[in-house]
Amino acid sequence: MPRFRPLSTLLALCALAAAAFGCGDAKSVTGPSGTTSSAMIAGGWSGTFTAYDSACGSSKASATFEQAGDRVTGILSTSSCGVSGAFTGTVEGNQLLGSIKMDGCTGGGVSGTIRAGELTLVVGDLTKPLVTGDRVIMTGGAIKLSR
Repeated sequence: MPRFRPLSTLLALCALAAAAFGCGDAKSVTGPSGTTSSAMIAGGWSGTFTAYDSACGSSKASATFEQAGDRVTGILSTSSCGVSGAFTGTVEGNQLLGSIKMDGCTGGGVSGTIRAGELTLVVGDLTKPLVTGDRVIMTGGAIKLSR
């Protein structure tokens, strides 16, 4: 008479079932999406600029941006003694990071937050080391813009 091994047979069947149903298609994984929705900042913005250098003071500011996915380009303008120039950067969620570029200059880093139709930016000073050494040629500051 054949001898049955009910426990070992049951364990073997459970292992096969787990392998068949538990793994599924190894190429498909479920879980949180890796993409986040980024704020749309394309278009015109206007507001105020408050310089780090009190001699420069406060003035009007404006920006015009173009956006392709997370990449942002545009022009940022402040007072005559504030940072102005071509902006390049990226937006992720409600955070904007980039810089203002001017030939021969260093600095001009930009970081900001987009919330409820308001764009708040912090802009670093620009220097031109080969011409003026460490002397700031365009002072950075805080910019608040709205549509």
